[in-house]
Amino acid sequence: MGAGFVKALQSVVPSISPGSSWAQRDIGPTLRRFFGAYYNGDVWAVYRRYKNIDVDNSGWVSYEELAEILFLPEFNLLFIFDAFSQQNALMDSRELLVMVCLFSSSKLSEKCGVFMTLFDSSHSGTCTAAEVAAFATLALQVLGRCTGACVRGKDIAAVMQEELSDVLPQYREAENRLGMEATFKEERIFGQDEIDEICSTFRHVYEELPIGQQPPANCVAPPAPDWQRTAMASAAQAENSPSRKPLNRTLTEVELTHMAMLGSSGNEEESPEQAAQILKEKSRASQKEMREKEAAKAAIKPARGWMVVHGADFVTVSKELARFRHLFVKCVAQALDVPSGILTVVDVTPGSVVVEFLVHPSARAGDSRNATQLLIALAEQLISSNSTLRRGHFGAYAASAELLVGETRRTAVHALAIADGVICCDQSVQCCSPQAVLDEVLARLEIELRRAETAEEKYKQAVVELRRRDESVKSLTKLLDLAKQQEEAA
Repeated sequence: MGAGFVKALQSVVPSISPGSSWAQRDIGPTLRRFFGAYYNGDVWAVYRRYKNIDVDNSGWVSYEELAEILFLPEFNLLFIFDAFSQQNALMDSRELLVMVCLFSSSKLSEKCGVFMTLFDSSHSGTCTAAEVAAFATLALQVLGRCTGACVRGKDIAAVMQEELSDVLPQYREAENRLGMEATFKEERIFGQDEIDEICSTFRHVYEELPIGQQPPANCVAPPAPDWQRTAMASAAQAENSPSRKPLNRTLTEVELTHMAMLGSSGNEEESPEQAAQILKEKSRASQKEMREKEAAKAAIKPARGWMVVHGADFVTVSKELARFRHLFVKCVAQALDVPSGILTVVDVTPGSVVVEFLVHPSARAGDSRNATQLLIALAEQLISSNSTLRRGHFGAYAASAELLVGETRRTAVHALAIADGVICCDQSVQCCSPQAVLDEVLARLEIELRRAETAEEKYKQAVVELRRRDESVKSLTKLLDLAKQQEEAA
């Protein structure tokens, strides 16, 4: 976050050399050995196991539940429970998950992504500054247990409240608009891109710690992805047996009539044909409901887009990649009138500059557009020279950009081709209207004419100056010759 947070981190872990509190207490090195072989997928697997166990959302974990969450030997579990349990009874679930994530070998941005999930109370993919301060405090407290240092949440919150405005311009703007206290507690402006930008301020200190370096050689291997299914092997074998008939097929007329007779309520007036008809209607209703559920699942799937910015240099963009990613997300979200949390930048690659991103449906405030419709709306923003995107801060990039939609770059097609069934314009002018092209050409022509007139004027001035200097040289030459003649005559 800044010098204050770096100082706080260094005060919690001042040294890792032999004889330091980190080495003497041996909690940090041991936890690094327990979870050093865990990467991002393994950390999320621990989170999923915790969510399956904590059905009542109590936020506390017992020793028995700890054994189901962490597939570790009993001695290792006892070590963790002794170090982090409160009154030797329960563990704070957030502290447990932060500890596992912090001592894993995931990237710093991936660790912060897990922290955001744990502390994002709105489940929108963005956090307030107070929530960021909360998970930063808990991470420092976990490190403090390894060194014996005391970490107070008020101190960390005060440091971040002072330094965030210097790191993020958008936070400073919100602070000027809403006030310091309201912005810190209520404004949700911290997505993954903002967190990455914050991490760049203390990454050099983080990489000096053991949790930011290569894992030790004697790490405990993480559990296999299917270790929980071992106990259900016999059930899975029986379910996959060739003698077992599938249950998701449509029942025949004879089977429906037989089920109607068996399920009769004893009413003599109700014939088997009527009961069979009722079962048919129920079967159709259940099939319709399944189709609606599948359609609903497909509607919430994200769509992958590729924005190719032809007029940008990747070398220049890569120097401030975090700012470019933040600018892209914020401007696209503003243009589509959606929260920035639904946009995820997957990667930024050269050629010229290719932004690979995911768009999720918003489903907020009555917005019924799915992910594909949002991409089509973004393509229309690129086409119009008077759009919010083209007239905003991203306009310098959007003017030469084109939008493709597809799972891979090779198979991606133009977004407008999805809506209309045909590609309506050539690739070179896909993002510009003819009037916009003409206006741009005239503007460039006017600039060149001014440049030519300026050059012509400078040329005339240079010719006049050259002639004046030639006359001066000739006059001086005559004076020198006259002086020589007078000397000879004397």
